[in-house]
Amino acid sequence: MRLPLVTWIGGAAALLAAPATAQHALPARTFEASLPAAAQSPAPPVTEWWRGGGPRLRPTDQRAANSLRSGLERSGRVRALAHQVETSDVFVYVGVDARMEDGLAGRLTFVGHGHEYRYLRVALSPRLGNDVMIAALAHELQHVVEVIEHPEVTSDQQLKLLYERIGVTSRVGSIQGWETRAAQEITYEVRRELTSGVPSSLVRQETLKAPSKGQDDEA
Repeated sequence: MRLPLVTWIGGAAALLAAPATAQHALPARTFEASLPAAAQSPAPPVTEWWRGGGPRLRPTDQRAANSLRSGLERSGRVRALAHQVETSDVFVYVGVDARMEDGLAGRLTFVGHGHEYRYLRVALSPRLGNDVMIAALAHELQHVVEVIEHPEVTSDQQLKLLYERIGVTSRVGSIQGWETRAAQEITYEVRRELTSGVPSSLVRQETLKAPSKGQDDEA
């Protein structure tokens, strides 16, 4: 599936320079595991992305587009998060930020609010390996979902107040932001999916599967 790139026009870049409010640090180990290539996952379900307003997830550079595409192909969790975003009132511009502070993997900022839509930006560090960038993207998409679940967030200040309520303080050097446990768990879940080649939904189904009759007899 080919994802569109969004070209900046009319001062949009200035809008995206809003202060950081949700961010997460680089994981302690960001190496790419030397494992066999992951098995191809089924293509994500088709969503009505071209309805009112157009697609909600909007990569702004080729590497962000590649990470989103690969995440959709290889991770059930990324597909689920993307579906939540695509069925919401929130537009998300996703891009790599060469100015990202050392030690940060990603950051979410509030861009604006107009009519019935809200606009967010996800910035990713260019220093991340491919799989780590996908996990960082999933982490930030979880933060986007948290914003979707709180329609009262229509400004940068309200975004800050939201994370003061639902998150914990996260500091990297002199940069302060906020973090949530759900987003941290998403990071590790997606990393496991990418390294094992098995979507987490399939792992849960296998875990919950009832034992066969022969297994019951042996017990």
